[in-house]
Amino acid sequence: MAQRDELSIFVRDALTAGKSRPEIAAALAHAGWRSAEVQDALNGWDEMPFSPPVPRPVATVSARDFFTYALTFCVLILGAFNLVVVLQALVDLVFATGDGDSDRPIRWGVAVLIVTAPLYLWLTLRERQKLARDPAHYRSAIRKWMIYIGLLLAALTLLGDAIATIYALLTGDLTLQFIVKALVVLVVAGGIFGFYVRDLREEAPA
Repeated sequence: MAQRDELSIFVRDALTAGKSRPEIAAALAHAGWRSAEVQDALNGWDEMPFSPPVPRPVATVSARDFFTYALTFCVLILGAFNLVVVLQALVDLVFATGDGDSDRPIRWGVAVLIVTAPLYLWLTLRERQKLARDPAHYRSAIRKWMIYIGLLLAALTLLGDAIATIYALLTGDLTLQFIVKALVVLVVAGGIFGFYVRDLREEAPA
């Protein structure tokens, strides 16, 4: 039996025996358990006075969730990257700085978007319907990990965009064309970041 399971069972038995949470925490600390481990074990049981103690819901992990959410975010990243490529190539065309093959990335990017955009929308709509039918899916650990990985990538992209813009300003290379291309990255990455931050705020309590 894993130590985490043993700790959870001990806390359950102690609560059943009428021990208070501070007493349990003190006993576990004296035995050498770290405070974070003790708090996690106590948080696994509801504070409502009831015997036996009522367990709180825990995060779920499944291979199906990994496939679904990993596919969704890979499609999102691929589509977002190519959307930026297409928009920046269009900016180059507007400012007449593109070469003879400037429409090649546009054609490729549009081809990627034709595939990824409807696939991402379908996967997202499917997820929303599943969450609406059973809010317990909000507790999926894979879902939360993928969302936070997406937020991390979006935040790093925004950080890199800001650094590149400041560097261009300091070196005298900050042109209107550069600003527009930087805004493209800001809008796309910022939109993804804002969408998933709002998604986390609106989700049912885990």
